[in-house]
Amino acid sequence: MQALKALVIGMGVLILVAMAVLAVTIYKRATTPGDETAEAEAGLRAGAASGISSDTFGSVDLPIPEGATVEAMEAEDDRLILRLRLNDGSTSIMVVDIASGALIGNFLLQPRP
Repeated sequence: MQALKALVIGMGVLILVAMAVLAVTIYKRATTPGDETAEAEAGLRAGAASGISSDTFGSVDLPIPEGATVEAMEAEDDRLILRLRLNDGSTSIMVVDIASGALIGNFLLQPRP
């Protein structure tokens, strides 16, 4: 009977310790800035360094080849992906940074002969 009593008391103590660890973890995660906040702050610092406002980047000229048409546009995380149909029938995929409006890269997809 005493062993059972000690076992119940021991499990009760373990439950209390686990609850305390859980409460401390929740408190720390709620009060400590996470990766999302750090990334947002880094983006704001980059915008401030280049003279770009944190609210808007204004008007950005994004040159596309003459005669090209935008077939699709998709926003993914902090990127804008444009799929263009070029005059010669090939496809170009432009990747633009949404925060700054800067062209990150361009993929030119050409059919194989």
